[in-house]
Amino acid sequence: MQRRAVPVHLSVIAVLSAGLWAGNVNTQPAKRDAMAEISDLEKAFSEAIFRGDAAAFDHMTSDDYTVISDSGDLLTKQETLEWLAKRKAEYRYLEKDDLNIRVYGDAAVVTGRSVQTRLEHGKDYNGAYRFTEVYIRQKGRWLAVALQVTRRTAEQ
Repeated sequence: MQRRAVPVHLSVIAVLSAGLWAGNVNTQPAKRDAMAEISDLEKAFSEAIFRGDAAAFDHMTSDDYTVISDSGDLLTKQETLEWLAKRKAEYRYLEKDDLNIRVYGDAAVVTGRSVQTRLEHGKDYNGAYRFTEVYIRQKGRWLAVALQVTRRTAEQ
């Protein structure tokens, strides 16, 4: 009786292992697709900010979206929408690069660098920034839920 148990257990392990391996193989295209979607969303997000397009920004963010600015201020989605709608910043240049997109199922974390030139409250904000943005997938759609921005100093 014990001799039968070993082959049955090994068979179950082999079947489960094959299923897990196949599951991992099949998720790779989905992960690549998600990474491409997030990359496209990052571009659209930058465009919305650059143009001050509050409607597009609203569509791409969750209701509980938050921003921690380069000065350490915590802004809600509503505050950010008002900031965009009132055109409190005039962007002259905004470009993102060095993107690292990591997808974890229905969540994704993007780190990268942005270079920008903007005028806000009569002051020039020119320079490079590092950022981390978090996305979640809800109802088949990716939404930004949080952003933190850090200004890089000349020494960095």
